[in-house]
Amino acid sequence: MMKIYSPISVSDVLEFLEKYKEEGCLLAGGTDLIVKYKEESLPYVSMCDVGKITTLKFIHEEQNSIKIGPLVTHADIIESSLIAAYMPMLADACKTVGSPQIRTRGTIGGNIGTASPAGDTIPALMALGAKLKIASIHGERLVAMKDFFMGPGKTILKANEMIQEIIIPKMKKEDKGFYIKLGARNALAISIVGVAGKIKCKHKTFEKVEVAFGSVGPTVIYKRLKSLERKAFTKKELWNEVQYIKDEVQPINDVRAKAEYRKEMCVHLLYQGLDKIIEY
Repeated sequence: MMKIYSPISVSDVLEFLEKYKEEGCLLAGGTDLIVKYKEESLPYVSMCDVGKITTLKFIHEEQNSIKIGPLVTHADIIESSLIAAYMPMLADACKTVGSPQIRTRGTIGGNIGTASPAGDTIPALMALGAKLKIASIHGERLVAMKDFFMGPGKTILKANEMIQEIIIPKMKKEDKGFYIKLGARNALAISIVGVAGKIKCKHKTFEKVEVAFGSVGPTVIYKRLKSLERKAFTKKELWNEVQYIKDEVQPINDVRAKAEYRKEMCVHLLYQGLDKIIEY
């Protein structure tokens, strides 16, 4: 029988993690964990329900960044005026998550911690240059999103650590972004391919191109596309230029799509996003 704890503070959570380590897990929105619990596929003996710790649910504006607590839901992000003003591509990514019920319950911290290569918020956060504040009873450390994931369901998070905060640099006026997802249907679909981009534009050229691809590797894949920077393109030239992306991703064949199809869709979705941004 699994033991369930209900902490009242972050320090309580950190003490739980220090005590149980690999034998304990955190429960936030529960949209992923509860399913695994019902399937009896969880290896844990103790669960810590953090859902009522209000100090982990916030969206704050700093001078150059937006800070988000791990218990903020996808619906909270969609409705946030700060997200809309400084990083609307993150809201676009959250809009593609599951159903309205899942978006209301599921948390951004859970989406990150689950470490699925198909996680919808992860490509957007990577392209935005997000960092994670990770905490244990021994202290805190800051980790870039692109360095956090090790494989499907695997991260650099130690057994006694938790995600305490997501820190995202504000997009500037010259920055534009996009998140485009391809699923098997229009709603309630796991991503076949997801592409996010943060693009700095100036004088009809790309000054800086940062993109991230979901569902085409063991982790979300971050790339800076320097070959596109400081050049002017026609539509045809841009299409030809992005073809090399097929060699930069590592998709597999599964029940949702063939690897070759995923490669082709990476090119199509990337081109679609860039085409909407550039002024020819």
